Amino acid sequence: GLMSHILSAFRFDVKEEVGLFAQGLGYAPVDYCPGLLKNMVLSLVSELRENHLNGFNTQRRMAPERITSLSRVCVPLITLADVEPLVEALLTYHGHEPKEILWPEFFEAVNEAFLQKKISLRTSAIVCLWLRHLPSLEKATLHLFEKLISSERNCLRRMECFIKDSSLPQASCHPAIFRIVDEMFRYALLETDGAPEVLAAIQVFTQCFVEALEKENKQLKFALKTYFPYASPSLAVVLLQYTKDLLPGRWLQALKHVSKLLREIVEDQTPGSCEGPFESWFLFVHFGGWADMAAEQLLMSEAEPPAALLWLLAFYYSPCDGSQQRAQTMVEVKAVLSHLLKLSRSATLSATDLLAAVGDGRDTDPRPPAQQLSRRLLLTFLLQARGGHTMARDAITLMAHTEETTHEIIGFLDRTLYRWDRLGIEAPGSKELARQLLKELHTQV
Repeated sequence: GLMSHILSAFRFDVKEEVGLFAQGLGYAPVDYCPGLLKNMVLSLVSELRENHLNGFNTQRRMAPERITSLSRVCVPLITLADVEPLVEALLTYHGHEPKEILWPEFFEAVNEAFLQKKISLRTSAIVCLWLRHLPSLEKATLHLFEKLISSERNCLRRMECFIKDSSLPQASCHPAIFRIVDEMFRYALLETDGAPEVLAAIQVFTQCFVEALEKENKQLKFALKTYFPYASPSLAVVLLQYTKDLLPGRWLQALKHVSKLLREIVEDQTPGSCEGPFESWFLFVHFGGWADMAAEQLLMSEAEPPAALLWLLAFYYSPCDGSQQRAQTMVEVKAVLSHLLKLSRSATLSATDLLAAVGDGRDTDPRPPAQQLSRRLLLTFLLQARGGHTMARDAITLMAHTEETTHEIIGFLDRTLYRWDRLGIEAPGSKELARQLLKELHTQV
């Protein structure tokens, strides 16, 4: 039946023409047809590839109408293993016709089967599918979004599994695919007003994309400008350095350099420049681990807190603020930081004192960036400072008085553990505390 369906595209009758031929050879259909089917698929694959390589040799070219017909015939056969080589050959075939010659429903059927895990295709075939049929790429990205939304909130490891399983990071090594997927993330970020889950998804996706890029070509096949056309190339190169290869002793220096580049772009930009605050911030959130690292470095500084790190965090939490608003946020956060560092040296530390250092812990509407940033510093203090460990449960119990704040704390703990594991940071006591707190908070939501 499968063979009959394929041959119908070429006006053959399997019962009469092929059947009579097989009978003349002395073969029964049950013995002859499976081998003929396999050879037919291999022959068509070979012809398509030869046609691709010898496109200008009209004597050996497969007619465009025949390729269109063949792709149409394959639509109901997409999920059959015997036809998989032919499906890949059609996807990777590129002729010299001015218009797409493959049947539109063929692309849709292949994409749907791939998303439902009914077929397995090589990355090269998937790249061809998504480059030749934009609706399939959009649907694949939306399919990933749906899986991320329906999954457990604030679980970066599961998020990473979904993202890698989608094949989108691997396909995004092609700049055209990356740009489209990244634009869809941008719209999701704008529509949700910077939801933490979307920020996390962008960061994990970028991380998976960078890994795929390095695996495919250590010496970046395409310039970073092709992936981030509206951002500063020098900033993109520096942010890309955020890997486990960056030694801890150089983190502070690297953070100051990132802050300097961002500040020059954001505050000294020429009017009408495409490198505005949002574009710089959007690039920065792709590599959001820098912001987490900045908060940790602030609490490690014994002397005056580096202004560069304060500016970096103020920009991360409120990119649309003007210079004066950002400066005010820096002053408020610096006061909180000084109070926390002073309390860390106190012999009688209490959870109430810690919360007083960052305000009363109650949310306001709207929440000022200084308050959210202060909470981040307090949570970092609870994991990092020796005195904070003993107060952690009491302080978090007082902080987590709303479901949204509880989710914020869970997200912080999950992101911190995920980042520490990736960077190979050894902090047994802090890791164990974070895991225990995470487990306890999950039971409350």
